[in-house]
Amino acid sequence: MREGAWINAHTGAWCWISEHASWIQRPENAHSLGLPVRDYALLATIPWDFNGPGRIAILRMAMDAGFIRMRGHGAEVTFEFSLPMATAIRALAPFMTQHCGPLTGCRFNDLKGGTSLAIAHRALQLSLEGREGSDLAALVGSASIRPDQREVCRG
Repeated sequence: MREGAWINAHTGAWCWISEHASWIQRPENAHSLGLPVRDYALLATIPWDFNGPGRIAILRMAMDAGFIRMRGHGAEVTFEFSLPMATAIRALAPFMTQHCGPLTGCRFNDLKGGTSLAIAHRALQLSLEGREGSDLAALVGSASIRPDQREVCRG
C-alpha cells in the first residue's frame, strides 16, 4: 500500500489523497470529510510550504480536529493522530478491516503523547476482539516512547 488518506475519527469518513496538507487545505475537500467550517477557514490561511513549518501546522490542525493521517509504505501503513491512541485505533478499525491484510504492519503514532505502537493487523484484530489473552488497553500500554519527534508528519 502506497496511498495516503485522511480519516475522520468522529464519523469514519475517509478519502484517498496525494499530499495531506495541500489536500485538506481545499475547502471542498475538508468539507467533504466533515471538517467544521471554522477549522477549514483557518487552514486556508496557513501558507503551505513543502516540508516546512506551514505544512506541519496544517497537518497538526487537521489532526487536532479529529482527523487521522494515513500513509502506506508498501506492506506497512502509518497512522498519525493527536487523539488518545485507543480512541484512534478503535476509530480506524473499520478502515483497517477494509484495506489491510492480516500481515499488514500497522504503526500508530500518537503525536500528543509522543508514543508509537507497531503491530500486525491480524494481531490487532484479535486484541480488539479480546482474544489471544490480550486487549487494547494492554497494547496501548506497551507503546514505546518515540525518541525523535522530527520525523512526524514528514512522509
